[in-house]
Amino acid sequence: MGSQLAGGVPASHTDSVMAYQGSIFLPDADATDRFGEALALSLTPGDTILLSGQIGAGKTCLARAAISALHIRMGQSAPEVPSPTFTLVQSYDLPGIRVWHVDLYRLADDSEVSELGLEEAFGTDIVLVEWPDRLREVPDDALALNFKVQNGGRKVALRSASDRWQNRISMVEGADA
Repeated sequence: MGSQLAGGVPASHTDSVMAYQGSIFLPDADATDRFGEALALSLTPGDTILLSGQIGAGKTCLARAAISALHIRMGQSAPEVPSPTFTLVQSYDLPGIRVWHVDLYRLADDSEVSELGLEEAFGTDIVLVEWPDRLREVPDDALALNFKVQNGGRKVALRSASDRWQNRISMVEGADA
């Protein structure tokens, strides 16, 4: 850990070039669901996904689809995945994996993040964080997804300072609708 967020995107150094950069256009909620499901197929323990963008851009939709797909991948039935806007954290225990869905929108101060226990989850569990700009630091190998409403759909910019995402994301980009 140690990366400071710059505009919702983790960076190892302010001058560093991202090891992975790409984007995908998702024309509707169904395409966002398919992208989340495809992303879930590539997730492994220790992965952190940072979801930034305006309210209503699709962050929670993607997280719900990914969490449901992870359950199905593990032979479990898909759970109801509520937005953690008011609870701040929802966690899901799967065989050998704990999945965290975190929404930091309502936090007034980044010092409140330490009370959630995220530091222990980073690098060990799968963590999906909405509003990551509220974090002081994020894992160096996080994947940042920045959602922008565009042309009736959403464009998602994918960025990571780690090459661990290079091959995995090429599989996910096939979800482009």
